[in-house]
Amino acid sequence: MRPVMFMGQIQAFENDGADYIIERLWDGGIRELVLGDLILRQGDTQGPSFAPNVDFYQGCEKQPPQLPTDLEASSRIFGDAVKAAADKGFAIYFHDWGQFGWFESGSCLNNPEQVRYGLARTRDTFAQYPDTGGFVLDGPEYGYEIEPGHRSDIFGCFCRHCENKARELGCDFAAMQEAAERLRARLSALSPAVMRGFIETQTGPFDAVDLLLQEPALFDWIRFKTTCIEHYVGAFYRGVKEIDPKVKLACGPRISAFAPLTGYNYRRLGEVTDFIAPKLYFWQHGIDGLKGTVFRYAKTLVELNEEVDEGLALDFVFKLFGFTMPGVRTLDELSAPLNEAFFRETVPGEIAKMIFRTGPVERLKPWVGLHHGGVRISSNELELLLQAIVASGLQSLIYWHYSDMSEEEWQVLQGFIS
Repeated sequence: MRPVMFMGQIQAFENDGADYIIERLWDGGIRELVLGDLILRQGDTQGPSFAPNVDFYQGCEKQPPQLPTDLEASSRIFGDAVKAAADKGFAIYFHDWGQFGWFESGSCLNNPEQVRYGLARTRDTFAQYPDTGGFVLDGPEYGYEIEPGHRSDIFGCFCRHCENKARELGCDFAAMQEAAERLRARLSALSPAVMRGFIETQTGPFDAVDLLLQEPALFDWIRFKTTCIEHYVGAFYRGVKEIDPKVKLACGPRISAFAPLTGYNYRRLGEVTDFIAPKLYFWQHGIDGLKGTVFRYAKTLVELNEEVDEGLALDFVFKLFGFTMPGVRTLDELSAPLNEAFFRETVPGEIAKMIFRTGPVERLKPWVGLHHGGVRISSNELELLLQAIVASGLQSLIYWHYSDMSEEEWQVLQGFIS
């Protein structure tokens, strides 16, 4: 296997020394780097990794952030490190290069300015770092969590940009919004009998079709989100190929089980990317981990439906997403380390879906991380995860991330590099 190393804190080149990092990773068998977010910090000062060329932003409503004077030295060090890594033979990709993150919180992917600015930022980044081999989009995605007030709320977004996009696509925006509200209401009125009926009778794809035929506007809402993401990613794909046909574009959707709710269809996403990087994130609590999502879904269903206990809620969630977690019968058990059965049964099943929906394994480089503010996955769990990945036939992954990696984890990872 040939892992890709994500440098999630690009200032590591300055702090640890570019030569040291480059040689360490090269000697360890790493040949591809994902760099980003392209943000530098010095004391209280924060800014982009390079000074923008304003010529690229003609026609954009927003202008790019300037490089603070305090960061000019750090900017040169990073630029030199990128060049040195490319000269060494590393393939260089950029992740979240400012194409989205400089907008106000909650900015919508259907805002036309988002694509205009994002493509301008992409051209500017490539001009600054001409050794760029590709770009990895982190998102965009719609929410998939039902916990009230969660950052990834499934019931957003219904903003004016989404309404305009729905009109462009010929979708009934009001009907989709009403269907979403009916879904929210149903989740608050699930009796144990209804939950058990769903668990016992839903066995195949046409059972899902039967449910969606009862609520066609709900299906339209899911299709709308999928089309919006395809259009957004497709615009970046075409823009990157206009820069240089050899430059690649990738996108990082959620794991197979959660992807449809976020608007991702791996098959359609594969048509507008060179490879995709689904997120094999399994930690508890924090952000985006599978255990955390299962916990929040089950906990919310118990809170909303007073007659439902944790075991029934968990069974319902497992049926809903199409996987199981062997040995998990209570919410507290989700905080325990993942057992071998999970890596023997659940993980291979999710990877198999990923491969089936995408096609050639060469087009897959899943993200593998140990935490994101939640309960950190242990080195033992990491080894079991990597064993499952190798056994699945996948040939690569993106490891999250260099600066957060312990020496023990580095040794585990190296054991799988060939």
